[in-house]
Amino acid sequence: MEEEFKKRDTDLKKYGISSLSYLTISKDLTAFRSKSWDGFFAYKEFMSSAVILSDPVVPLDQLNDAVDDLIKTFTKNKKHLGFFLCTDNVVKTLIDKGFKTYYFGREAVVNLNKFTTDGKKAASIRSSVNYARRNNMAVEEYKYKNKRDPKIDKEITKISEQWKKTKNEPDLTFAFGHVNFEDYKDTRYFICKYEGKVVGFITYYPIYCGIPNYYLDMSRKGTDSPRGVIDFLHVESFEILKKEGVEKIYIGLAPLSHLEFGLKVNTEKYVNFLSFLHPLFESFYPAKSELFFKKKYATDWEPNYICFYPRISIRTLFSLLHAVYKGGFAGLLTHKVKNIFNK
Repeated sequence: MEEEFKKRDTDLKKYGISSLSYLTISKDLTAFRSKSWDGFFAYKEFMSSAVILSDPVVPLDQLNDAVDDLIKTFTKNKKHLGFFLCTDNVVKTLIDKGFKTYYFGREAVVNLNKFTTDGKKAASIRSSVNYARRNNMAVEEYKYKNKRDPKIDKEITKISEQWKKTKNEPDLTFAFGHVNFEDYKDTRYFICKYEGKVVGFITYYPIYCGIPNYYLDMSRKGTDSPRGVIDFLHVESFEILKKEGVEKIYIGLAPLSHLEFGLKVNTEKYVNFLSFLHPLFESFYPAKSELFFKKKYATDWEPNYICFYPRISIRTLFSLLHAVYKGGFAGLLTHKVKNIFNK
């Protein structure tokens, strides 16, 4: 098993072009690979359906053969396939191979050469940053790979748990990272300190292939943290990464956002269906607040898709729920029931 994860790490550094590629090293995912092409597909299986995380970690000039092999292997065993959040880099190939492809939203991107805290759009960010500086808050990188600090580890973990309780959301997995200092060794932690203790943190993991870029995974603050912590962490860490030569920060998908864009890929009927679905989706994931927050920082947007083979099916949708939510549909339902009785 350890050998497999070493292989994944090597392949990731060569072919990991997606903002979510780094999460394919998760021990919760299985790798599909072959001797006839390089790289791998990372997937989770449930109800005879395999859901693949993001773009395959495969060289683009071998993508055709890799997808053919994937389809042949899984359909031989009567298993359905799904891609969750793939990009324009691979979507044309998937469509050509017969995948039913659906627009799902746009991912916010911060081009550090364009980003500024000047102007009306950034007024709230600027206010938060000024407040943080006036109150002697400071942001620094926690270089845990060089030297672990049990006190900082504990403070980060505590903040993360507080944040989850405050948000009152079900545990998300698959395309979402967690505080983990052991398995994700290239994740970078930036912490905000106030009066000698950690009051917030932000994490980035690398997008290896091409120009060194990063994906912003978690940004969390404690329940007793002063205002401005999150914005201050963003702005200060952006500045540090920009000085290192980083060009882009991917800050995550805004699901069901920019639905008018979907008309370029999907029918008007599908886009209308997504609009209808939006209120229901909001009860499971805070899409509106996510979009509002990401708009504050985004300089660019990139489309994301979900793809199914041979078609979208109930079992593949359940498999997708099982992958994204801890405990799957049952866990999601239990969480909602608990919320009703706790009100």
